[in-house]
Amino acid sequence: MKVRVLAILALGLVVGVMGMGQVSQGSTAQFTVPTLIRLVLSTSTVNFGALTEADYDAGQKTLFGAQGIQIWSNRNWVLTVAANTATWAGPWAKPSTDLLWRAATTDHRVTSHVSTFTGLTVGATQVAAGNRGGNIQLSMDFRVLVSWENDPAGDYTLGFTYTLTAP
Repeated sequence: MKVRVLAILALGLVVGVMGMGQVSQGSTAQFTVPTLIRLVLSTSTVNFGALTEADYDAGQKTLFGAQGIQIWSNRNWVLTVAANTATWAGPWAKPSTDLLWRAATTDHRVTSHVSTFTGLTVGATQVAAGNRGGNIQLSMDFRVLVSWENDPAGDYTLGFTYTLTAP
């Protein structure tokens, strides 16, 4: 009798396992990546300090590597710069174009950059453009033009703005 009961139970297990069904359903993971860009300046002030007779004799003073720029972008990007006003604040209306700038880089993700000194204007001028990536490095050189005739003693300031876009 025990053997028959065990046989019936075993048969029931086999039939039960064979009769089990299987159901599958797929799923999806998703997320949205917006355009993400970041612009960081090593300093917000480019300070030429007190100019000297030698600077006036030379007609200019140049600061190499005066400002570092770091860019992060998950899209290709363009960096522009523009003077906030057409003239410096100071003893006379010194034109913004008397501040010259240029960019330097060895970063392979930068596809183009202005490597010759260019006068700063109120209209946005492209500084550099490049491919997406993080911690992209640019170095900015600045030159201020001065003359004995045009630049009287006093303090001069000129604001300017960088704009990073990912078109």
